[in-house]
Amino acid sequence: MSHNKTRKTLEASAVTNNGINDFKFKGLLTLVDDTDLKIVEELVKNPNTSSMSLATKLQMPLSSLQRRRDLKASGAKMGDTIINVDKGRSREVAGNILKKFKSSVINVSTRINSEHNVAAQIIYNDTAELHNLLENIKAMPYVTSLQWSEMVEMIGDNSPSVITAFFNRSRQRWAQNG
Repeated sequence: MSHNKTRKTLEASAVTNNGINDFKFKGLLTLVDDTDLKIVEELVKNPNTSSMSLATKLQMPLSSLQRRRDLKASGAKMGDTIINVDKGRSREVAGNILKKFKSSVINVSTRINSEHNVAAQIIYNDTAELHNLLENIKAMPYVTSLQWSEMVEMIGDNSPSVITAFFNRSRQRWAQNG
């Protein structure tokens, strides 16, 4: 996807955002330039791309890329919500959250425990935006309660090595049983 197409998709999202922070979202688009969009496109293609290889590919200084890549530096905050729903409507509520809050919800999943739960990872700029988002989710049909937490610091990410180890174990089990 070209960065012009990405920008048009973002602009369309701002218009179809069901009235939640449309003005603020459109204002954010003016802060995102073509270089930011190229970085996002490359990270979508390969989230594990190192900053060094990305800087080389985009022909820009490593320090500039790292500054642009850092969400915290842009003022963005990330958090997680656990939404309890009743009547076995987890999937329905999860789908509605994903559809209704396209510019704020990164991902949504259903969870199993003693209650029917939905988890959503969110991104927001400030307390007012967070409050608005949480209140709108709480007002949705079948939502009985909501908890949230803000990510303060990412300490590390073992995803690549954990996934590799998982597939190695699976391959070993398959070889033993097959």
